Amino acid sequence: MKRLLIGTAAVVLGVLVLGAVALALIDADRFRPQIEDALGTALGREVGIGELHAALWSGSLKADDIRIADDPAFGTQPFVTAQSLAIGVRLWPLVAHRDLHVTSLSLDRPVVRLRQDRDGHWNFASFGSDGSAEEAPADANAEALAFRVDALRITNGRIELTRAVGGERSYDDVQLTADALGTQAAFPFSMTANVAGGGSLQLDGRMGPWNATDALLTPVDAHLVLRDLDLVGAGLMTSADGVGGVLDVDTQIRAEQGVLNSKGRIDARRLKLVASGSPAPAPLGIEYAASYRLDQRSGTIDDTTLGSGAARLAVGGSFDARGEALQLDLRLHGKQLPVDDLQALLPAFGVVLPKDSRLAGGTLGVDLRARGPLDALVIRGPVTLDDSRLAGFSLGSKLGAALSLAGIHAPKDTVIRHAETALDIAPTGIRADPFRADIVELGHLTGQGRMAADGTLDFRMLVKLDEAVAGGSGTGSEPLGGLLGDSSAARALGGVLGGTSEQGIGVRIVGTASEPSFRLDPSAVAGLLKAGLVGAASKDDGDRRDERKSSKPKDVLGALLRDALKSKDGDD
Repeated sequence: MKRLLIGTAAVVLGVLVLGAVALALIDADRFRPQIEDALGTALGREVGIGELHAALWSGSLKADDIRIADDPAFGTQPFVTAQSLAIGVRLWPLVAHRDLHVTSLSLDRPVVRLRQDRDGHWNFASFGSDGSAEEAPADANAEALAFRVDALRITNGRIELTRAVGGERSYDDVQLTADALGTQAAFPFSMTANVAGGGSLQLDGRMGPWNATDALLTPVDAHLVLRDLDLVGAGLMTSADGVGGVLDVDTQIRAEQGVLNSKGRIDARRLKLVASGSPAPAPLGIEYAASYRLDQRSGTIDDTTLGSGAARLAVGGSFDARGEALQLDLRLHGKQLPVDDLQALLPAFGVVLPKDSRLAGGTLGVDLRARGPLDALVIRGPVTLDDSRLAGFSLGSKLGAALSLAGIHAPKDTVIRHAETALDIAPTGIRADPFRADIVELGHLTGQGRMAADGTLDFRMLVKLDEAVAGGSGTGSEPLGGLLGDSSAARALGGVLGGTSEQGIGVRIVGTASEPSFRLDPSAVAGLLKAGLVGAASKDDGDRRDERKSSKPKDVLGALLRDALKSKDGDD
């Protein structure tokens, strides 16, 4: 038994040695024209291979370089170049009969150049065509293109993608495997790559049968995963516009008859869609379904939601990829969306809250339309907010002296019963016109204004105090109420507030969104104070009424305070 094993091993070793010697004696380069012709016929492109030599231990033929020509319509630069090519062959037919049977192709450090012309045609669309598809019978063309390789391997590759508009993008460290590769049936493939500028991709699935007339029509069924895709670094957004974000994408892709359908999920981090906003502090989830027509370079978005937690905006519309940046025309709609779950979404759309404040509770309603390039969207439409609280920000205290003099209590938070506005969000800033709000324990606000891209504010508002708030200014629990008591001066100040509650206090809001500054409009305050004082004083004394009519507002208020003090001394 031992002798049998030794003998068998000797025979096998002898065969290997003889095969290696025979392979070494073969002029491998004599097969180069045959290989070039076979590959050229299958690919529909001229193929050039460097000098071939046999690799003894791997049983393959190797060349130092390879070049695959481009479609002549795209110039003379090669479509593919590679530093080295290894061609796996069946050893026995090659040694015994000088017959070449290719089993595998391995390309090391190839560079693939994908280019698009101004009409939207790609240079790889004619890949696999011999250029005679319109003249030759369909069967003849199919027979000419019959080709099969058991295994294709690409290592350390690079893809350079150039669009007619939109600049260049590149993918490095490309690794590709495909088995049972041919033109007559679908074959499995797997590819990984790094996206220049940030991100990585993995694509696994099946492709084929290959469409020799137009490679874009070749069926594909694949699973795509993108990680850490930087929108600016990848060229999808422009850093100069102050927007950006990082995406994780997990989607299923199915392409057939020139229509690519995809469905999956996108998780967006640090998303910023307008220059006036700030990166979203938490990831935003997008469940989407899209359809894209490859020939028209446009598509639709359906059954898509955008948001965080239970707050989901319904999104639908169309997109166009013919321009330098992706063009969108979308509708975003949502009713009674929980505000607490929308906190992460607000900054991405440019909504900046005052420093150390946050919205708590309540619901939001939106009906927006987003149009324009992805890096310069214009978003317009109505927005409503109900039963919410701006915690950590007191609007009453920000209004300052006018309410303090009246002894009106200013809650530490701003409680919003209802607010509504028509928003216009653009790269230059945000405009709210008109704006209306009903604030608990204060009154009603109306007006309009804008926030510039740098966050500076310019709002003009009219504050109308609630009757209950204005009428409570003479109570002993308030600063001026304790001073004035129930004197006629207190009733006069109540008249002042009553007048302002009917006509409004003019307020201008400046500063920045994070640190707003509230200024009373002097002309509006003066007019309202004067009107209120005149109405109250007419009940007491006609002469004093005339005197107050001719006084300046600060003099009138001073006289009012002096009367109040005299009244208090007399009572004592």
